[in-house]
Amino acid sequence: MPFLPSNLLKIILLIFLLTSISITSLEYPASAKEDIEAKIEKGIKDYLEEYQVPGASVAIVHNNELFFSKSWGVTGESEEEVTEKTPFTIGSISKSLTGMAIMKLADNGTIRLEASIQEYLPWFTLKNGRAAEITVEQLLAQTSGLSTYDGLALSDKELTGSNAIKNQVKKLSEVELTAAPGEKHQYSNANFLVLGALIEELTGISYAEYMQKQIFEPLGMKNAAANKAGAYKNGYLSGYQSWLGMPVKSSVAYDNAGAPYGYITASSADMVQFVKLLSGKGPDHFISDKTLDLFMTPQVQTGEDRYYGLGIRISHPDTPKETIWHSGSTPDSHAEVFYIPETGWGGVILTNKNHILEEDGLYYLKNHIISLLNGDEPEQVPNLSLIIQYIVLGCVLLLVILSIYLWKRFRTQKFLKKGMGLFLGLLFIGLSAALVPLFTFSTSSPWHSISVFAPDITLLTILAVIMLGINGLLLIRLIFKKTR
Repeated sequence: MPFLPSNLLKIILLIFLLTSISITSLEYPASAKEDIEAKIEKGIKDYLEEYQVPGASVAIVHNNELFFSKSWGVTGESEEEVTEKTPFTIGSISKSLTGMAIMKLADNGTIRLEASIQEYLPWFTLKNGRAAEITVEQLLAQTSGLSTYDGLALSDKELTGSNAIKNQVKKLSEVELTAAPGEKHQYSNANFLVLGALIEELTGISYAEYMQKQIFEPLGMKNAAANKAGAYKNGYLSGYQSWLGMPVKSSVAYDNAGAPYGYITASSADMVQFVKLLSGKGPDHFISDKTLDLFMTPQVQTGEDRYYGLGIRISHPDTPKETIWHSGSTPDSHAEVFYIPETGWGGVILTNKNHILEEDGLYYLKNHIISLLNGDEPEQVPNLSLIIQYIVLGCVLLLVILSIYLWKRFRTQKFLKKGMGLFLGLLFIGLSAALVPLFTFSTSSPWHSISVFAPDITLLTILAVIMLGINGLLLIRLIFKKTR
């Protein structure tokens, strides 16, 4: 019976072949996973070293499963080791969580997104009397007409009182809209301050308590908090500001009023739960699919292939490259969160150092990681540049040298002709008086915001103002002394 051995041989060969394929298919993804992990880790380490970031935590998920989770360095103050449970301030990613809180209220019928904000906050007023024209939806999409500048003017004030949010919103009664509601997108912390006050008004409890009960606990965000007491209780420690690239322990304290727009604290493990929610894999009955989709639906275009939803950013919508994301920064932290519907990849990067001129670095690191996950050529993270700081420092040193020179001339009474000396003296004094206003005008930012997000530039600018004034007075004094 030759036929049985022949068939048996074929069966054995087939089983061997299938087993080989199975083993290969199991081993290859593991090998590929290790390769991607190694490249991701190298990119992160290179960034942390280049930008001198003391502490960071990164987590990546794929199809709702944790793919990568690592932490580096130390926290501020007591310099404890960073772990996946270490809370960081997440900056403007707080807007996404506030937006989700508002969407939950809309989902259960407590509010209507198209309703006037004054329907729920009758005490909310503006200087130009147009508060009633602003809808809840416009606040979420940042099309209310409240400006970026006016939002920054109320930000990072280190307030600790239980009424901090409401008190800051009341200050908007002195503010005028800079555009008609719904006319254009103006990214403003003021929008989410008002939404924080709205949550308190409608629920009868503090913003922090509502977020704890209705957002953090249901999502399993065990280390998250939305006020100073809760943040420190969960292990939060302030981060580092950047001085000429060097990390210096932060001089800026937690701001209770800032929680709705930028001061929520959360760990990378917490933010993984938020990424899972964005993927539609959050807890049952947390929010309806329809409302979640609306939250991530583009409302207004903010750049090429970039849009803003109802508290979240969307790039390349309705394409395979669509990305749901948001960045976040405070004076001493910087964060990124993203989710890609097409591939199921999502992740979060939390760091505890910041400077306004260093923020692009983390944005590029996020894109670098996404490229690696997609199998594309990774985008290079730019090197840390201190050109602007060095230019300002150079100007200050030149002014110091000039003042020494003028002082020596003052003693010998040898100098310029009277007209030229008087002109230069008045010019220097004029520049001294105008330098700070010119700075705030050119950056569209209040001086306070510049001082906390770029403390080195602020100090150098103040020194430049002082030296310009001294040189101007020395010049004028020289001229008048010479004529006597």
